[in-house]
Amino acid sequence: MAIPLVRLNPRAELRREQITAGDFCVIVDDFLAEPHALVEYACSHPSEFAHPNIGYPGVQIRVNDDAMAEIYRFVRSKMSKEYSFMRGRIGIRSLLSLVTTPPERLSFMQRICHVDPNADAGRAKYAALIYLFGDERLGGTSFYRWRNEALVWQGVNLLRRDAAQGEELMKRHFETLRGPPQYMTASNDVAELVYTVPPRFNRFVFYSGDLPHTGAVEAPELLSEDPRQGRLTLNLFFSVLPIG
Repeated sequence: MAIPLVRLNPRAELRREQITAGDFCVIVDDFLAEPHALVEYACSHPSEFAHPNIGYPGVQIRVNDDAMAEIYRFVRSKMSKEYSFMRGRIGIRSLLSLVTTPPERLSFMQRICHVDPNADAGRAKYAALIYLFGDERLGGTSFYRWRNEALVWQGVNLLRRDAAQGEELMKRHFETLRGPPQYMTASNDVAELVYTVPPRFNRFVFYSGDLPHTGAVEAPELLSEDPRQGRLTLNLFFSVLPIG
């Protein structure tokens, strides 16, 4: 059964929040007209949750693009102006996502911030999410600045080729990865925390996928496999053509 059409609140207003001197995100509160419909869909389709993304610390449901038509139009008309990309030929991928992994089971790549997968040549990548949980203790979204980006990518690329060698390199260079596994929620020797978006039910956040970021899971003991109780979000990924 396909997810029904997601409708937007026509009275919702957007605002910019500065992340760094040159980077910002766009936040829209009360974004969806019926956000609880997505929560109910997730609750009534538990068998559709799977692990399509090895980097995500939980389970996800792929959302059909047709259901995202109004969000697609919003990104074309509003976000294209904020970020100066072309309105046409935008690629979109959407997932209902539920964080479920306890800290002790996190992989090395899940213990640090990340950037989104590279876009095709000549394109730029953006991402958005909508918080679909009411307990704000489950955490928002944090943005970071790499301490040594080249070293991080050396370790990540090695992890993908040879997990044991990658872990050895990461442990050797980053003290934080020599300790017990935990979600990244603050500055460490991998990256500096620069801004955190507080969570709020039905809050939409749009940002560049090139910015290092991660979910700010500060109370992992509250994570749940029940979408009504857990850290449920709608995650959206966009591939766009820059202007100029």
